[in-house]
Amino acid sequence: MKEKVQKIIKIVLGIALGVFIGRSLWLRQDVRARPELYAANSAPWYTPLLLEGAILAGIFLLGGLAWWAAGRKFKS
Repeated sequence: MKEKVQKIIKIVLGIALGVFIGRSLWLRQDVRARPELYAANSAPWYTPLLLEGAILAGIFLLGGLAWWAAGRKFKS
């Protein structure tokens, strides 16, 4: 059971990381294609990635805690 829970956690964390990397690459390509769209903003183009990175860090923190709790719960 422990391995199944940990496998699910790994899948969820991998999906979250993949979405973040994909979004980052898409945003960078969009900035290169349409720089005038991002020049109109007062904030730099990467500002949304800072918030999304913080959310990803929180997801990884919760995933790590869940991984630790799953290992501890099924250890007995």
